[in-house]
Amino acid sequence: MTLFKKSAFNEGEEPRYQQLIKIGEDIVKKCGGVPLALATLGSLLLSKRERHHWLQVRDDEIWRMSENNNIMAALKLSYNALPPHLKPCFAFCSLYPKDYEFDSEEIVQLWMAQGLFKSSRENEDFDEMGLDYIRQLCSKSLFQLDNFDAKTTVKFKIHDLVHDLAISVAQVEFSTINFRPSSAFEKVRHVSISKKDLSGEEAQVPAFILQSQKLRTILNLDNEAGISNQYFLKTCILRFKYLRALDVRGSTLEELPSSIGNLIHLRYLNLDGNTKIKQLPSSICKLLNLQSLSLVGCEALEKLPKGIGNLINLRYLFITTQQMYFPKGVFRRLTLLQSLFIGNCANLKSLGEEIEYLTNLRQLWIGYCGNLESLPLNMKNLTALHTLVILDCKKLELMRSGEDFEALPNWLQESANTLQSMAIGDCDNLTALPKWLQNLTLLEQLVIEDCPKLSALPQGMHSLTALRKLMISGCPELIKRCKSETGEDWSKIKHVPDIELDD
Repeated sequence: MTLFKKSAFNEGEEPRYQQLIKIGEDIVKKCGGVPLALATLGSLLLSKRERHHWLQVRDDEIWRMSENNNIMAALKLSYNALPPHLKPCFAFCSLYPKDYEFDSEEIVQLWMAQGLFKSSRENEDFDEMGLDYIRQLCSKSLFQLDNFDAKTTVKFKIHDLVHDLAISVAQVEFSTINFRPSSAFEKVRHVSISKKDLSGEEAQVPAFILQSQKLRTILNLDNEAGISNQYFLKTCILRFKYLRALDVRGSTLEELPSSIGNLIHLRYLNLDGNTKIKQLPSSICKLLNLQSLSLVGCEALEKLPKGIGNLINLRYLFITTQQMYFPKGVFRRLTLLQSLFIGNCANLKSLGEEIEYLTNLRQLWIGYCGNLESLPLNMKNLTALHTLVILDCKKLELMRSGEDFEALPNWLQESANTLQSMAIGDCDNLTALPKWLQNLTLLEQLVIEDCPKLSALPQGMHSLTALRKLMISGCPELIKRCKSETGEDWSKIKHVPDIELDD
């Protein structure tokens, strides 16, 4: 009863609702004392204080129909009470294996590809909308929040029994790693595949895929064993004209079929970890509805297609390439882009000047680009930017004094009204943070890693009243100054609720 009351009432509320507590005792008995069921139904009733709502839960017909499985009955009650927009999002998670650690960034892009977000705004922040959906599902105890990665990314898991619920409500539209329908194949719209489904170099197309007609989603969820034969991919491209999401991560393909350009409804394409692919067909630039393109870890990719700027509906672009400079015009037309990831581009020297056109960019991640020499001066035009990460770019000149990178660039001040998360790492010659850091009044998370010459925090840190998390590692002098109570800089940061110092 204690767990149920903790989930169903805010602190101090219980004495005012004795009638509800009596009904709650009956509900607890029906749950058989199972913690997951108690937490789920408690969360369901948290915002409800009318007696008839509690009676509806206690007397629902589902208890009788699930007489031998009261846990599933409790979970179904919680699912049935979800608002309509959350139900398909929850069901979509059945595609993933049990105990999978979900990344909000990935699942939000897939939800978006299926049209599960309703918005009339062209530049809607779908990351924030998706995070709100995840928070709502967490509040119902259907998702278990694992940890925060950054301001705009969360990790979460689904309990095994909740996963069983997802499979049961997904029904015939989903053919998943954990459940393959035995009939009504023509109704299947979403498929997930694994290493077992694609065994062998000459693996044919699995029967459960060929029996489907109108697939919208094909997800490969095995990072280490992707699609290895052209036949499989060509067959899927030719057969499933209505595909909205295609995930071929971890594959060993040397080229992508040019027929990929025929998938005019495609919104999500994940090619992560394709270490052998050297070129993308120019036909990929015909995918005008594409919203997410991920090329992370495609280290053999020689260059991006010249017409990549035609993908005017891109919101997410993740790049790994061998080229020194991006094609002219690549960013000029991508005005809806919200997240740009540039990582492990070993030869890249410059981002080019056209980045100023990315006026809707919310997240910019640049890492492990050993030859990147500079960022364009017009970065100050990125006025929607709220997350900036720069990691291990040894030659990067942000603001020069003599020959070494010694300070953060002044153009960051232009993002003072939007910047919420900032990470700085592997900056060997960074000696100081600027005085104007205090102007970033919306900053909620600051991460500083492996900046050994950074020895103090600037004055005015106490002005960062929105700062909720400060993480410092690999900065021995700075960590010494930030020690609780004894450090010289402790007074500047003692207002921050979550401080992590790691030598």
